[in-house]
Amino acid sequence: MSAYDDNDRGALDRLEDLLDAYADARLMPRGPVLSRIRANVLAQAALASAAAIRRPVLAEPPPPSRWAVSSPFHRRALAFGFAAMLTIGTSAAVFAAPPGSLFYNARVYIETLALPAQVDARLAGHEQLLTERIAEAEAAAGRGDAPGLAAALAAYQAEVDAATADVGNDVARLAHLEEMLAKHTAVLTTLATELPEQSSIEHAIDTSSKAIANLQAKGSRAHPTHVTGGQGQDQGHGPQH
Repeated sequence: MSAYDDNDRGALDRLEDLLDAYADARLMPRGPVLSRIRANVLAQAALASAAAIRRPVLAEPPPPSRWAVSSPFHRRALAFGFAAMLTIGTSAAVFAAPPGSLFYNARVYIETLALPAQVDARLAGHEQLLTERIAEAEAAAGRGDAPGLAAALAAYQAEVDAATADVGNDVARLAHLEEMLAKHTAVLTTLATELPEQSSIEHAIDTSSKAIANLQAKGSRAHPTHVTGGQGQDQGHGPQH
């Protein structure tokens, strides 16, 4: 293995020349090489800028997904835990968010998760939320806020589905929820007359009507007195002579 001799000035000079040439070619490019590098960098920057312009900007976060939580206790703990993670200012903004605003979906989600587990208390909570959603829809319609109206009615429809699923088969509870939805349907029908161009109102009316039919069917299955009564009346009569 050969090596440069420290005392060989000629060899050291040649080594220095080689290192200088390498630095000129690789580390400090000039002329055409530098022009090509500069052009390549500018082209990459232009592509990155164009991609940033084409990237869609979300004006509002997507509606929160409904997680599958194992029990009502866990759902309430999740709701309060989520609210606790928010700052004081953000929490106030969430719980005061009107329909159509940035935090409205988060507010609706937390309110739904926080419903109590006991059946009667839970249904009372559903009733309160349904009433609030209808009031929000009326207020949005009154101020000509079409996005707010649509957001409130979308939340109302989701709450109708949730209440119908939680009501069970008790005849009294079924009748109470049916009566409340009938009142809401009347309010929605009035709104549809005043604002016929708002399709969200018709969708909400359709949801309420289907829920009422579903509740009536549940009530018939749970308390089929009209069938047994008719049969008993027929059996009570003797043969005609």
